[in-house]
Amino acid sequence: MILGDITTRNARKYPEKPAVIFGTTKYSFKEFNNRVNSLTNALTAMLVKKGDRVATLADNSSQYMEIYSAAAKGGMILVPLDTRLSRQGLSYIINNSGAKALIVGKNYLEVINDIAQELKTVSHFIVIGQDVEGMLDYEQLVSSYPSDEPRVEVREDDLFCIMYTSGTTGLPKGVVISHKNKLTSAIDMIIMAHLRHDDVALLVWPFSHSGLPWLMIAHQLMGCTCVVLEKFEPKAILETIEKEKITMSVLAPSMIASLIGYPNVGKYDVSSLRWIMLGGTPLPMSQLKKAIELLGPIFSQIYGQTEACPIITCLPKEDYMLEGPPEKVRRLASCGKEVFSIEARVVDEEDNDVSPGQVGEIIAKGDNIMKGYWKLAQATKETLKDGYLRTGDLATVDEEGYIYILDRKKDSILSGGESIYSVEIEEVLYRHPLVAEAAVIGVPNEELGEAVKAIVVLRKGIKASEREIIEFCKQYLSPQAIPKSVDFTDELPRTAAGKVTKNILRERYGRKLGYQQRQKHPTQA
Repeated sequence: MILGDITTRNARKYPEKPAVIFGTTKYSFKEFNNRVNSLTNALTAMLVKKGDRVATLADNSSQYMEIYSAAAKGGMILVPLDTRLSRQGLSYIINNSGAKALIVGKNYLEVINDIAQELKTVSHFIVIGQDVEGMLDYEQLVSSYPSDEPRVEVREDDLFCIMYTSGTTGLPKGVVISHKNKLTSAIDMIIMAHLRHDDVALLVWPFSHSGLPWLMIAHQLMGCTCVVLEKFEPKAILETIEKEKITMSVLAPSMIASLIGYPNVGKYDVSSLRWIMLGGTPLPMSQLKKAIELLGPIFSQIYGQTEACPIITCLPKEDYMLEGPPEKVRRLASCGKEVFSIEARVVDEEDNDVSPGQVGEIIAKGDNIMKGYWKLAQATKETLKDGYLRTGDLATVDEEGYIYILDRKKDSILSGGESIYSVEIEEVLYRHPLVAEAAVIGVPNEELGEAVKAIVVLRKGIKASEREIIEFCKQYLSPQAIPKSVDFTDELPRTAAGKVTKNILRERYGRKLGYQQRQKHPTQA
């Protein structure tokens, strides 16, 4: 099976069942398949053929779902673009991918007009939601071409999409994903979340993020209805859960924090929810307890990367124990165990599995691991080594195989010759009653090499001093892990997945010392 077969099959098996709901727009599986076919045939008529790249810059919509399915049926390679990218970033990715067609939402016409002359490979500009001179109208294309099934031979190892990383350590890298990669990962979700035909998925993460198509494709495989929201907004989410009887979603911890902090959250009927997967870093314990109180024991922690399409491990909701034996309660700090199709290990520098309590790097192998990086043979070779994806994430394991992430390799702090991991410090900061959000980085320090710095967002209307935060940390942390300084800010920079972008914090508060500089520091002799 390839991804385009899913849409065709659902139209045959469930022609009248709603496939997608977006605001007042609702398409049955038959209607959805017809629109997808028409779009595929339109692109084919424009000589956008199998293997050609189709870039998309738009907010979430039912049309974005159609674009994913049309690319799959036509054997085209989708390039989803992060809407928050700069003009330079967009220009680089579109040119690097060699996109032949660019589909753009009306909200992003200005930025595309500004860079249009730089886009050397784009032959066709297609606009969603507005009639623009010199560009093709999306809806007119769909209505103008037949809905016959496209006749394109697509195999499971053919490329499906190129999803660009955030470029936190240089230029963005294009992660090359095949049909087989996506299908394997979708099946993993079906197994671990026990998906049912009557589930209703809420799609609110950006379509440009790897977690969203994972959720979407898994539910399409099961013939489920998908409800799309244009963007995250707590009131809209709560109203949608109540109205559409949402059962499943994937949300970032920052989204959960906003939901449980929304006024009158308790007045909404969210009883239909049965599974919320948390992507990114785990929720602080105080927020998790409140979330379970308001939304129910429905949470599951997932861990992965774009390169893993995106899932590697899962801590199922059955392991979300707030009370009980200490060895089981502590699992809340873990990211669980490997999912069905993955082999995940934590290894030392010689690729030996670490013992419980030892620190190593997470590596993973399976049919959902990317094919490689677009046009980057050396980077591919370094990341896919001996058949394993090198994640760059440091972790420990316990006696039962649960994995506990400590830090990114590049985010770990080397202070006075000792390795310090930001996760343990951030967990302490979140215990402080005045702290809403926190991030920890290392900054250059002549005496220590790197010093621990905390960047804190306080709760609204609250004031606190640097000394107060540091004194609090002294109660729970070893001397070397106590922050040497604290800065306060209104918000933390985050990726589309809700992860804090610590490279931006390091640039803002003091560029981190390079590896060679660390090696030569006298405290490490």
